[in-house]
Amino acid sequence: MSYAANLTNHTPSDYSQNASFVYSAKYTNAVLGLLDAKPGERIVDLGCGTAELTRQIKEAVGADGFVAGVDSSEEMVRHQHTRSELMIACQS
Repeated sequence: MSYAANLTNHTPSDYSQNASFVYSAKYTNAVLGLLDAKPGERIVDLGCGTAELTRQIKEAVGADGFVAGVDSSEEMVRHQHTRSELMIACQS
């Protein structure tokens, strides 16, 4: 198995269990602050994984804004579609 395959062939549950620290306020507050998303903006979240941060961005842009989450993992894409209508994700 190649290194690239290891990066994209993971399950949503494994990702959530092993990378949950990524979505803690300690790590996300700085990113969200730098992004400074405003109501009505259109934002693409590349490599969104399970889309935890993408959902927070969607809250910031509001009903008039648009957020698309994209991930190269087919399982993440399926997981996102079952959890949220805001995801427009694709397999590369």
